[in-house]
Amino acid sequence: MKRLAYYIGRALQLLGLATITSVVILFFGQSKMEPLLYLSVLGAVEFYGGTWLLERK
Repeated sequence: MKRLAYYIGRALQLLGLATITSVVILFFGQSKMEPLLYLSVLGAVEFYGGTWLLERK
């Protein structure tokens, strides 16, 4: 279980970073602000959820 939690945590961190990166790229394009807000919150939750899962003992 410990190994599975590690890989899920890392995957969540990478997914969160990818989401935040896409928000930054979309910010400079022709995109509305409301979806960007939702995507940035989702990316932060994914990233910090993965970090919490990795730091859990």
